[in-house]
Amino acid sequence: MFLYDKVIVIDIEATCWEKGQTPENQKREIIEIGICKLNMSDGNIEGKKSYLIKPTQSEVSEYCTKLTGITPEKLEKEGISFKEACSNIKNKYNSLRRTYAGYGGFDKLIMESQCQEFEIKFPFSETYLDLKVLISLMTGEKPIGLLKELQTRNIEFEGSNHNGADDAFNTAKLLYQVLKK
Repeated sequence: MFLYDKVIVIDIEATCWEKGQTPENQKREIIEIGICKLNMSDGNIEGKKSYLIKPTQSEVSEYCTKLTGITPEKLEKEGISFKEACSNIKNKYNSLRRTYAGYGGFDKLIMESQCQEFEIKFPFSETYLDLKVLISLMTGEKPIGLLKELQTRNIEFEGSNHNGADDAFNTAKLLYQVLKK
């Protein structure tokens, strides 16, 4: 049975390089899955967590570390496999039975792509809510970034930008405001 009481909100951080130029023999891959659950009845956000993922096909660049705060050493020490993270998410968040959301299509696409590549069962339902597109459809305006959208709506950003757990949490705050209007 599908559950409608809570929405899973995610934000993905992936390996990245200056000017978007992927080095030879490397590919963009997930290094952090930020996640939380938004209770739709009262706006309470619970289960905020960051799953750090050890990359297997790329290295974390200095540029990526400056952007996300994630170092190769931190991933080596605290990171887990992508497969383990997906399994933990399914178990902890009941994610196959809930709508999941993100700010833009990148999070969904890279999760699907990496699951397919590593032959891992996708840890989310088929029901994805792209908040960036939803807001543009509601306002008729061109999409803008998460920070700017939060500012436009007088929602204070909590935490650090490009931290998966913090971005997921702030996306959840925005989602609740948008859906409860």
